[in-house]
Amino acid sequence: MKVLLVSANRERFPEPVFPIGPAYTASALLREGWSVRIFDAGMAWNPGPSLRRGIGEFRPDFVGVSLRNVDNAAYPHTRCYLPGHVRIVAEIRASTAVPLLLGGSGFSIFPGELMELLRAEGGVTGDGEEGLPRLLRGAKGPVVRGTLPDLSGVEFPRIADGILPSIDRYRTIGIQTARGCPRECAYCTYPSLEGSGMRFRPPEAVAADMEYLFRRHGKRDFFLVDSTFNADERHMAAVCRAILSAGVPARFSCYLQPGSSDPGLYRLLAEAGCVAVDFGTDTGSERMLESLRKGFTVDDIRAASEACRKAGIDFCHSLLFGGPGETEETIRETVRRMDEIGPKAVVAMAGIRIYPGTGIERIALEEGRIAAGESLLAPRFYFPEGDTARLLRTVREAAAGRSHWFLPGRRDWSTAIAPRLLRLIPRAGPLWRSFRRPSRCR
Repeated sequence: MKVLLVSANRERFPEPVFPIGPAYTASALLREGWSVRIFDAGMAWNPGPSLRRGIGEFRPDFVGVSLRNVDNAAYPHTRCYLPGHVRIVAEIRASTAVPLLLGGSGFSIFPGELMELLRAEGGVTGDGEEGLPRLLRGAKGPVVRGTLPDLSGVEFPRIADGILPSIDRYRTIGIQTARGCPRECAYCTYPSLEGSGMRFRPPEAVAADMEYLFRRHGKRDFFLVDSTFNADERHMAAVCRAILSAGVPARFSCYLQPGSSDPGLYRLLAEAGCVAVDFGTDTGSERMLESLRKGFTVDDIRAASEACRKAGIDFCHSLLFGGPGETEETIRETVRRMDEIGPKAVVAMAGIRIYPGTGIERIALEEGRIAAGESLLAPRFYFPEGDTARLLRTVREAAAGRSHWFLPGRRDWSTAIAPRLLRLIPRAGPLWRSFRRPSRCR
């Protein structure tokens, strides 16, 4: 029996994202004896003809479509991906009559709406590695919840070049070391997507994936896609030691939360090959840290930044303006804090995308911003009471005077030249590593 997995994500900004979810799911299917191929729409200039040709040649018994996101969650220039998803499904329907199954994080957040929109025969929320094989074996649906008690069986497919021809076109390969998030940030979907309890891959398995990708495909640049790599510091340290033991010349970047500031941990990160850290900071205001339920303090942000700097790791602070209680003063406080800390880059979003099951959704309901039962598939954004235009202007003015600040929602970046030029720079890690380093202000 044959399964074609289609990665529908065509977003190329700031750079193409490797389809790690379909890759891990393909590995699980291969172990059960299925014949699997992955069609990567993100690496196809015009995916329609290529997809039709791939279906005709492979002749699958099922087609699974992975929906990573439904939009870019940026305001005010929000890019909706649903029309593209509809076109992908139309190409599939025009090419084959076999059952269509949906999955991916975007589908897991909006299963009912996307089943109706795309008229699929079935779908999987949660862990696709467990849910899709079970659905294919005849589990009652149409939508099943995939649940892995642990991640010991999650691995990169060892014949990736056979099932995913586009792998060699990626500069950076995503790898996951853990799932789950014990934190309760007001806006975040990770606890509902992956659970609030942590599940870990064996550190040696993570290093083995890196070694395979280096030996087989010459890949040494990786992004660890965990929601926060340091959610469990012991696991993070064990992964770093496993990479060192394997002797892989890896260069990787990752998301961290600023609650960890042990200099020894950051030195270990650097020794293992970490070249860039993206701190999920959101704000430099103590009041807003409490409002967003971040679980760390401004002093933690300072200490983590300094530990990163001393270890020789480039770091970025990702900010999210517009939460409950945000004011012009809290924005300016955050700007002053970033000037003081001096990160390599600041990526700032204004307006919080409202997702089902989050604290922000509950607040928006209580304040009458959205109605009970209202679908959030079409993007809705939370802003505090007051002059939204003025708040946006305050953020834009801060960024305008700082060349290392970047606002994803400021314009439609899909046709921008600058990101394409930055990709030509042969430098490991995210594009912001190529930004001009700011002078630190005291």
